[in-house]
Amino acid sequence: MAGRRWKSAVAAAASAAGITKSTPKVVLGGPANTYAHYVATREEYGVQRYEGASTLYGPNELEAYINLSLKNIGYLAAANTSTAPTGPLPPDNRQKSISLIQGVVWDNPPAGKSMGQVLVQPAAAYKIGAAVKTTFVGANPRNNLRLEGTFTAVDRLDNGVWTQVRDDRDWSLVYSWERTNGFTGESQVTVSWETGKSDLGVTAGTYRIRYNGDRKIAVIGTIVPFSGTSGTFTLS
Repeated sequence: MAGRRWKSAVAAAASAAGITKSTPKVVLGGPANTYAHYVATREEYGVQRYEGASTLYGPNELEAYINLSLKNIGYLAAANTSTAPTGPLPPDNRQKSISLIQGVVWDNPPAGKSMGQVLVQPAAAYKIGAAVKTTFVGANPRNNLRLEGTFTAVDRLDNGVWTQVRDDRDWSLVYSWERTNGFTGESQVTVSWETGKSDLGVTAGTYRIRYNGDRKIAVIGTIVPFSGTSGTFTLS
């Protein structure tokens, strides 16, 4: 309701100021955030349920937001040549903040193993709807967040060529990292593909699971990428 009143007030002010020739379509970016919490109406604030009790600046907070929007709406007019005041900027505390999260020291495979090596292979065959699991020798995911990339993937064999059909964007593909020995830097990654729980369009065929990781080498601190691939399995 707070959003409706806010948008209605902006639309009316934009029409009155001649900013738009037709009824304006107002889009409100969510005002609820870490700093402001909720924005409730006066009525909701009075009841003091969750939203009202989480409106930090009192019963007039919504009206204050609306007032600021209407006060500055003239800057949107096509004929306006002035620049809207920016107001005070929040302090930049990035160089003053401390982190209590311990950095990655190193990553090592268990004795006789290599990074990305499969510790637990998937079964040879599954029925569609089953959960396929495989475990790899892993590394701390904080070494590389793989933004725009993927930690996990599922490949399908089509006419002799492997084609990626699932990655980190899929809810059905679950990535679990576990530090198994903090002193030696050993860890493992378990990838689980829930082929029937939330996946659509799973077809029968031959598949494999891939894991992409990044190892931090001690002393020099170099980050080295690696990957591992499970054995093949069939879905039917």
